Amino acid sequence: MTVGTVQTSILTDIANAIRYQAGVATTYKPREMAAAVSALDGTDAGGYQAQPYKQLQSGVLSDSVFSDIADAIRGQNGLSTQYQPGDMAQAILDLTWDVGLKPRALLLLDGTMEFNYLNRRRSTVGGTIVQTFEAYGGYASASARPWDSVKLQVKHVVIDSSWANAGITNASYFFNAFEEMTEVVGFQHMSGITSAGQMFGSCPKLETIYATSFSNSGMSGSLMFNGCNRLVGGTDGFVPSTTSGASVCKLGTGGVLTDPNNDARTWFYAHFYADGEGVLTATSTPEANRQLLASGRICAIGKYVGLGFTPWDGSPGTHRSNLTSVTFASDMAAYSALRLDYLLYSCTAVTSVAGLGNLSGVTSMRFTFSFIGATTLDFRGFDPSALTDLYYCFGGASTLATIYADSTWALPSSGISGSQCFYNCRNLIGGNGTTWSSSNVSYTYFRIDTASTPGYLTAAT
Repeated sequence: MTVGTVQTSILTDIANAIRYQAGVATTYKPREMAAAVSALDGTDAGGYQAQPYKQLQSGVLSDSVFSDIADAIRGQNGLSTQYQPGDMAQAILDLTWDVGLKPRALLLLDGTMEFNYLNRRRSTVGGTIVQTFEAYGGYASASARPWDSVKLQVKHVVIDSSWANAGITNASYFFNAFEEMTEVVGFQHMSGITSAGQMFGSCPKLETIYATSFSNSGMSGSLMFNGCNRLVGGTDGFVPSTTSGASVCKLGTGGVLTDPNNDARTWFYAHFYADGEGVLTATSTPEANRQLLASGRICAIGKYVGLGFTPWDGSPGTHRSNLTSVTFASDMAAYSALRLDYLLYSCTAVTSVAGLGNLSGVTSMRFTFSFIGATTLDFRGFDPSALTDLYYCFGGASTLATIYADSTWALPSSGISGSQCFYNCRNLIGGNGTTWSSSNVSYTYFRIDTASTPGYLTAAT
């Protein structure tokens, strides 16, 4: 493909503009010009020398020569402008550089925000710089930080190793309300901050903060993770509460950070379809022949503490009140460790739950079926031997009447808890006729109903 006839004077003008900005007398072939533009850094070598127009008046070039030069110009000025060949020389002359050693936040075209501390504006991860901000910290509110206007464009954050030399100790509100951000990489380079109030507040899609090391000694951070309902630590699946502060900003047990070289988390996927069904599966790709409302992944060992981590916790069109049925796919059997905390909490329109028998290694079901709208649940094929926590598992499920299980069903003999497991399950009746009682709501009644051991389960034949 070609751009047709091009005046050689256009190329001479572009080359002269490069020479002027670099302060050199170098001559450039057309295919060398893009790299020369990308190499400009505001340094004037003091040897500028313009070249005259060539005797040849015109020629034919591949359009890639000019598209590469245009990309290089955009990489320097961070704009999205489309340039004609005749516009490029002036665009190069118009370039200015952010030079000097300073902490910067760079918004890149792909939605990455990079924090670094370098002698000039440049990205260490590559990509086109869209906008640059000085990032000295110490912000009293989210609106006080210079990058607040672009917060919804940020999908990923990368903290370069150079940031460790910036001396920033107050990172309050740094990432607050980055509503589209899913991960932070290189958080170890922020070790040493002392103030982190609401640093990650209102980041509902944030799943991971990667760090190879981190010290929170001397750090305070009120409401540091408020609204981070999907954030899961990589050691034991810890999830912060709305009031969690700096004490949980750590690696290891009870911490929200994840060492990329030691990540114990596994994930399954939830696909919410327009017909009202939610499918839990190991497969990330939704079914092609169905209309998808929302989709997302859930940490298999995540110790979720409330709503906000499932696809049916979204806007009115994807609200849990629209969820009418749930299916655990057969491939869920691949998970040897599962926590189902809050998974179907307050899904009052759900009348059908299928595939519970496909699950194994389930350790916790805190609030899993609390306030669900189903009248029947079928646990046949489900192995309860790994259960440790049934707190409010069925609490408030006032329509629930029957729970089926295998006749061999048996909870662990020790290491299990679960007060209010059957709170207000007033319509529940065991297979031997035991009716629900407000005096018998503990997990101990999660057993087959017999004459000698009253319970709320019905042995399926």
